Amino acid sequence: MNQSKGPKMNKKSSPTKWIVGGITAAIVVIIAIVLAVGGGSDSSNNTNNTSDTAVSGEFMPVTILEGEALPPLGDPENDPAQGTKAPVVQGSGFSGMEMTIRPAGKPVLLVFLAHWCPHCNAEIPRLIEWQESGQIPEDLVVVGVTTGSRSDQPNWPPSQWVQDMEWPWAVLADSEAQDAAIAYGVNGYPGLVLLDGEGTVLARRSGEASVSELDVWADTYLGI
Repeated sequence: MNQSKGPKMNKKSSPTKWIVGGITAAIVVIIAIVLAVGGGSDSSNNTNNTSDTAVSGEFMPVTILEGEALPPLGDPENDPAQGTKAPVVQGSGFSGMEMTIRPAGKPVLLVFLAHWCPHCNAEIPRLIEWQESGQIPEDLVVVGVTTGSRSDQPNWPPSQWVQDMEWPWAVLADSEAQDAAIAYGVNGYPGLVLLDGEGTVLARRSGEASVSELDVWADTYLGI
C-alpha cells in the first residue's frame, strides 16, 4: 500500500505539557474558535466570530464549505481517499461555538465516536493514555466528533459522556443525519481520519487499536 509521508516531527519526551480532564485544548491550527474539553464551555483563539445567538444541543448543523465528501472507508489497506483532499467542514460544539476543520499547516486526527459504542468507550482511555505517555506526535491536533448519537442508547447525552470520559481535546457535535461522518466517509466506530497540514488524507481506520498500534499507525503516515 502506498503510505503517504509527511514532514518529520519530533515527539514529546515528557507528557507534562499535556493536561487531561476538563482543561481547554488550545487548538489554533484548525479552527478559529475552539471547543473547550468536555463538551461544556467554549474557548476562543483567533476569533473568526461566533454567533452569540447560537443554540446549544446534542446535534448541531454541519456543512461542507469546500470539496466533496470522501468515499466510505472499505479496506484501509486500499483506501481510495488516501492522497485526496478532505472536505472543509464547518460545524460547532455542543454550546454552539463554531468550528471549521480546514488545512492550517499541522496534521489533524479526527476521531469519530458514538456514545453507545462499546469500542469507543474502550478506545477513549487508550487515546488518553497515548497522549499522557508522551508518544503522541507533538504537532498532531486531535478533534473528537460525536456522531450517531441516540437518546435511546446508553451514555446519553453525548455532551455529558465526553465529559465523564475526560476527553481532553476539542469536540464537534455531528448533525442527527451524521453529515460530518458522511463527509469523511466514516462507516464504523471509532473512526479515525488522519490529515496532513494541507488537508490531504493520509490514512483512515476504524475499530479499536492499542496504544502501540496507534503509535505505529501515526508514525507510519506522518513519516516520523
